[in-house]
Amino acid sequence: MEISDDSQNLASSEQLFEREIEAVFSETLGLIHIALVSHYQLSEQEATELEKDLFVWFRRFCFRPGASVRSNRPYLLVACCQFAREYQKYLVGTGVRTTDERLRGILDREPNDVAHDFARSLQLYDFRRSDA
Repeated sequence: MEISDDSQNLASSEQLFEREIEAVFSETLGLIHIALVSHYQLSEQEATELEKDLFVWFRRFCFRPGASVRSNRPYLLVACCQFAREYQKYLVGTGVRTTDERLRGILDREPNDVAHDFARSLQLYDFRRSDA
């Protein structure tokens, strides 16, 4: 039984799409990690686990029809901030973790607003990459 050229092309285009998702996520991962650890004050282990969940979410999100993988990156940052905010609010609300003024300030902000601030860092990164 022969595999048709169409199915081979479909498989290779799907592999390319998967690689693009991985590349965009990897390019954004440093910023995501900074957001989780420095701003939302998650531990390294908590951040790593949340990053895994974010990758699964981002991969599924990118398979929706419409925008390109790269243009979906701002939604990845919003999801990052939303996940971290809800997780920290749960820990603080149940008394598992205490909060300080800085953490309270970021938890009081909308995830969209926090992600918008981080998106500026991505724009700088993209600008610097395009000059290289």
